[in-house]
Amino acid sequence: MAKPKPPKEPKPPKTDPLRILDPGRKKLTTVESQRILAVLDDSIRKAEIVTLLPYVLENIERFSVVLGPELVSVLQEHSNIQRSYNELQEKIMTRDELDNSAEPLSRLSSKLSQHVRETPHSQQSMGSQRDSLGSGRSGRSELENKQVEESQETGPHISEEEEQENRTLNYLQNQLKFSCKNVLRLLTLNPAAVNSLRTDRDGRDQEASTMITYVNELRGFILERLLTTPLEEKEKTDYLEQITIRERKNSEVIKKLSEELQGAEDEKDSEISKRNDEIRRLKADLHQIEKFSEEHIRRTKSEAEKQQQADTKNSEGKQAKLQTELQSLKTQLANNTAEHRESELALRKRKYKIETEVENWIQKYDADMGERQAEYEDLDTIYTEEKAQLNELEERFKTLESEYTTIVEERRIAKEKRDREEKLLAVMIKAATVLQSFWRSYKCRKALKSKKKKGKKGKKGKKKK
Repeated sequence: MAKPKPPKEPKPPKTDPLRILDPGRKKLTTVESQRILAVLDDSIRKAEIVTLLPYVLENIERFSVVLGPELVSVLQEHSNIQRSYNELQEKIMTRDELDNSAEPLSRLSSKLSQHVRETPHSQQSMGSQRDSLGSGRSGRSELENKQVEESQETGPHISEEEEQENRTLNYLQNQLKFSCKNVLRLLTLNPAAVNSLRTDRDGRDQEASTMITYVNELRGFILERLLTTPLEEKEKTDYLEQITIRERKNSEVIKKLSEELQGAEDEKDSEISKRNDEIRRLKADLHQIEKFSEEHIRRTKSEAEKQQQADTKNSEGKQAKLQTELQSLKTQLANNTAEHRESELALRKRKYKIETEVENWIQKYDADMGERQAEYEDLDTIYTEEKAQLNELEERFKTLESEYTTIVEERRIAKEKRDREEKLLAVMIKAATVLQSFWRSYKCRKALKSKKKKGKKGKKGKKKK
């Protein structure tokens, strides 16, 4: 049967070191925190809608079906109010630029000091301007509030037309805020239009997208703080302190290792510089050797050329001498050729005679070798027959030899068995003898003990009588 497999050990769960920073609760339990988050979500939703209104006004025909006729008319009215507000604001800004260019320096300093004193009022005007869908630029609202303050401070110097323009600007600003609130109220009653607008995120400008992103991040931070209890906040603080201490220790270790690395790099650089110096020195030596070798080669070439010229002169003299000797040797060769022709004819005749005798000896040798070959073949036949008989006898002898070897081996085994049996019998006889002797001695000792006991009992009986 197969052995049961041992149960596998459960793997330890993976732990995230940053999990302790997450809040323990996942949902808000208190009504106040839920209301805070709901207000923040509603503000983010309204900001997303308001920042898309310029894109909707540019493409009003595309969204007319989704928005409906009432909402389209309200948006068009809102666009008209915004356009009037922007035109009037640009007109006032242009006029103020012209007036400021003509004012003396003292008037400008008084205006600046007055503006510094009235900064809280201007901040409130800027906050109300952010809720509206006016120009979307804080610089214009600040300039507008500054203009209103200047008109209030310098009453006798402002004309009735300028005062009327400022009142109109304030009125348009209020109308723009009311129109924006009205648009948001109508969009709240039309969820389909809101969803359609929120899907077109590309129509929102970069500044508005950045603002909404930051507000969403702020919502995450607020939600995390609302979900975190004081105890969790304390644990998180302790954990962050531990992490800070550990990070400080790690920084010290890293600094120490960096110093060691810098030292190793410096040592390596010094070694490299030494190697470079050695390479430069070897290159200089090599250059010197090359110059010396070039000089040596040039000197050797000049000596070789001189030696070649001397050898050429010597060889010319030797050639003339050898030519003279050659002529004399040719003359001697012609004389020797004429003298040796007669001896050559005599030697040719002798050669022919010797060749004839050799031919006769060869024929005689062939005849003798034929007879010897026949005799060799007869002897070879006899040898082959005797060799066959010898092989047959050797086969028989091998068979007999194997039988003899088997018999000898059997006899050896029988003898070894007989010797072992005799040794075993001798050991057994010796053991039986020893046992018998021990047994006899034991019986004797036992008999002696029994006699002693009887003798003692007899003596005791006599004493009693």
